[in-house]
Amino acid sequence: MTTVLIKVVAFVSIVVAGYYAGRSGKLGRGTGNVLSKIVFNLTLPCAVIHAFGAAQFTPDLLWLVVVAAAFNFAAYGAMLVATRHSEHASRVFYLCNICGYNIGCFALPFVQAFFPPAQAVAICLFDAGNSLMMSGGTYALTSVVASEKPLEHPVRLAAKRLFSSVTVDAYLVLVAMPLLHVPVPAAIVQFTEPMANANAFLAMFMLGLVTNLHVDAQKVGRLVRLLSARLAFNALFTAIVLLALPFYPSVRVIVCMGVWAPIGAMGPVFTMWCHGDHGLAGFANAISVIVAIITMTGIVLATGAMG
Repeated sequence: MTTVLIKVVAFVSIVVAGYYAGRSGKLGRGTGNVLSKIVFNLTLPCAVIHAFGAAQFTPDLLWLVVVAAAFNFAAYGAMLVATRHSEHASRVFYLCNICGYNIGCFALPFVQAFFPPAQAVAICLFDAGNSLMMSGGTYALTSVVASEKPLEHPVRLAAKRLFSSVTVDAYLVLVAMPLLHVPVPAAIVQFTEPMANANAFLAMFMLGLVTNLHVDAQKVGRLVRLLSARLAFNALFTAIVLLALPFYPSVRVIVCMGVWAPIGAMGPVFTMWCHGDHGLAGFANAISVIVAIITMTGIVLATGAMG
């Protein structure tokens, strides 16, 4: 428990450092946008490749990819309907942050601390399905459905933006490789390790850069509605995992921890790219981190999953 808490405190400290670095003005303008592109196109794909290359899993666990994708699409689809009459900024804020989980920087350290590698790979597969939205799908869809002007060929545009995501492409290849009995070469795992190790720091620092802790009173309602909706979906998905999924109890616990992970670090970035209120999105993300620390620690203690 102490090891996990130290890791979580370290991650939160990096977010705080990014926040104050951004407010100091020493990094100049546009740093958050540049850093987000580095994470999105380099360190995050390397972290994915390294995780898959260093783990082994059985084919039945591949259903976790489908489960995670279904959870993300369900939450996004419901919010898509709920915000159909909302103005642009509000809709972008809700759509970019209602789904997607921060697995790599929060859920994965928890799981690695309490479960052996053979079981911890479950969270990587859950993240593979999660990545369809969190690593590009959310931005691709939102940039189309929340566009302020009519778009030609919107489906083609969304598909182009989704599959231009390096991380999504990496997951598609990495999930297909074990089905074809093709291992990830050890040399590639070693090559990506330094950049994979940098991902957690850069992602958390980037989150701090785009976070705005000064919220207008008019925006508080928007913030509360988003977080309440996520909590409701998390509770629903937890019930589905515990009552309906045909996996071993330890795997179900791991998936529950993934469901309660914070809003994905790319949520505020996608909000920024879609010209939404990324400052408010960063604030929502910071609050979700606190909620995740409490709930994920509670899951471990309640299930006695330590060891």
